[in-house]
Amino acid sequence: GMGATIGYSNTNLFRGAEAFDISAGFGLEFMYARDVKKRSAQEFSLTAGLSFPRFLVPFRITPGPSVAKRRTRLEFAFDYQNRPYYSRDIFTARWAYSWQQGNRASWVLRPVDINWINVQSVDDRFLNAIDNKYLKTSFESQLNAGLSLSWIYNTQRSDFDQNVTIVRANFESVGNTLQLLSTAFGDSSHNESYNKILGVRFAQYVRGEASISHKIDLGGKMALAGRLFSGVGVTYGNSKDRSIPFDRMFYCGGANSMRGWVPRTLGPGNKLEVQGATYPSQVGDMRLEANLEYRFPIWWILNGALFFDVGNVWYLRDIENSNPEEVFHFNSFYKQLGFNTGLGLRLDISYVILRFDLGLQLHNPDRPANERWIRNFHWDNTALNFSVGYPF
Repeated sequence: GMGATIGYSNTNLFRGAEAFDISAGFGLEFMYARDVKKRSAQEFSLTAGLSFPRFLVPFRITPGPSVAKRRTRLEFAFDYQNRPYYSRDIFTARWAYSWQQGNRASWVLRPVDINWINVQSVDDRFLNAIDNKYLKTSFESQLNAGLSLSWIYNTQRSDFDQNVTIVRANFESVGNTLQLLSTAFGDSSHNESYNKILGVRFAQYVRGEASISHKIDLGGKMALAGRLFSGVGVTYGNSKDRSIPFDRMFYCGGANSMRGWVPRTLGPGNKLEVQGATYPSQVGDMRLEANLEYRFPIWWILNGALFFDVGNVWYLRDIENSNPEEVFHFNSFYKQLGFNTGLGLRLDISYVILRFDLGLQLHNPDRPANERWIRNFHWDNTALNFSVGYPF
């Protein structure tokens, strides 16, 4: 596929360092899949934002001396997606505060974070082929509104720092305010066990994720880097019989995850491989992963890496017509981990790094019990990933 974006920005809109930006993007992709009528996908997006160099709040606050770079940002976005299996509109509105604490920590608080997904059409064959009721509900129109908080701790102060540690944490709570509003003013005429706003069932869940990465400089442009990642999402209230929204579910595979698999093709748990699946959708409510790679120079701007990844995704509770081994259990999850190794090439063009990683599966938990450790290596057990920048 290919894409293009055009934008305009003004960093002093009202002569007070207010920053305004607007951008439009278009993408076109072609895909190969069995038994699909339409092979092209189009996407159009429009985003506009306005930032102020201070906190805009209805009351007076006095930040401490360690709080710097205070900003308030208002953002609106529209995204139209027309894909072979579905088409939908996504409307987003955010009000966010960001600031830096000391020299190493930064925060982003979004007290208003609204996401409205309007599903226009879904291919019936694609929908009927999904035997997971939670995944089916992900292709319905949804309204998500809540708050989120992000924190980053970074010890790197310059490009010459030898050892660097980065800690990231994200938390979001969605649907609580809408639940109160729908209880007070919502439509109670339908005979359902859930509430609606504007005719759409809204989501209610909490979701959190955390990661820590550390790089050790070995000298001579060599380094050892590792990362630990964990994430979990729990639904309740208005979403007690559903999963968290599909866009917020966890998956493994791809350039920044388990590099022996393409995205959404590992797990959950010991889920058996689906042969001939037209669209990979192996996702879960939680994810555990660890990554390790040794980086070394090759010649001029060409660098290499030897990496090892371990991880998987799981559901938190049993679902209809599912394998119980897809659910996370403390006494058995370690047996369901996927393992892969591989080699990578990185092209360092000073301002950007182009990365190619070839991952090789070592242990595939989605295979029958006596075939999970892979001894006969062939191309079906590999994945080639391309990306920009380091994976962690």
